[in-house]
Amino acid sequence: MDPVKTVAPSLAGVLDRNLFWMGWNTVLAWVPVALALLVFRGGREDERRLPISPIWWGGVALLLLFLPNAPYVVTDLVHLRYDIRAAGNGPVVTTILPVYAGFIASGFVAYYLVLAELARFLAARGLGAWRTPVTLAIHLLCAIGVFLGRWVRLNSWEPVVQPRGTFDRMMLALSWNWAPVLIAAVFVATALGHFVTRAVIEAGIESLRRGARLWRTRKFA
Repeated sequence: MDPVKTVAPSLAGVLDRNLFWMGWNTVLAWVPVALALLVFRGGREDERRLPISPIWWGGVALLLLFLPNAPYVVTDLVHLRYDIRAAGNGPVVTTILPVYAGFIASGFVAYYLVLAELARFLAARGLGAWRTPVTLAIHLLCAIGVFLGRWVRLNSWEPVVQPRGTFDRMMLALSWNWAPVLIAAVFVATALGHFVTRAVIEAGIESLRRGARLWRTRKFA
């Protein structure tokens, strides 16, 4: 059997079923990257203290509202079983799994880029020692945000456009007995996903740098 004739229809089916929501969630995952560039690179490079502008802090608040959309993609694995069921006897490893892997990887790359921008911002202001505690705090805030997004279906913009109703929904959801368990699970998944993504990206960057240095050494030797 021709593998192309087997894989192509199954891959087309996966994309047809998921392209809209995966595309939309990917856009939401990368919005924080754009916000991070505006917030953390919008000021002067030689600034050694934290900005005090209300506009800047508003940008930080907006960034934190949208940031959970990046690790949120890992919870979209709930759709995986339906795709596997829909595939029937069709290929899964060569069609469905790569699509989900690329989708989730994109979200965690966006998450890594935001935290990398934050780390550079802190280091430039002599606050590099705060990187780990701030990162863990952001993991926790994102875990709460992902919980509210997945199980309460809360959108990032609702706290701004419907603050009172959103607050009531949040308090009701967080008082649920299973809320701490689910938040803890998302926290672990978020922290682990960020750790792996950071390790892979930074190892790849270092490998490229070594290769470039080796190439320059041989070229000018």
